[in-house]
Amino acid sequence: MDENRGFHGPVQRAVIELKILYKSLEATLEDGLTQTADYRDRAGAEEGYLVIFDRTPNKPWEEKCFIREEQQGGHRIGVWGM
Repeated sequence: MDENRGFHGPVQRAVIELKILYKSLEATLEDGLTQTADYRDRAGAEEGYLVIFDRTPNKPWEEKCFIREEQQGGHRIGVWGM
């Protein structure tokens, strides 16, 4: 805790990586998971999340939106598609 820096209680660190879907979901996931795990390690974060934005025209939200969990580098990473 460091009240001078605005930390008045326990600090929780989480890494959130944002990606725009390119090529395929599999390619975007592969690159995004590697990057998120690397950032998580470097930041000493407890949690890691990857958010993938699908900007495909005329694709229904039901096909764009998902929540899942992946493993990368021994870490669990939450993945959200939208």
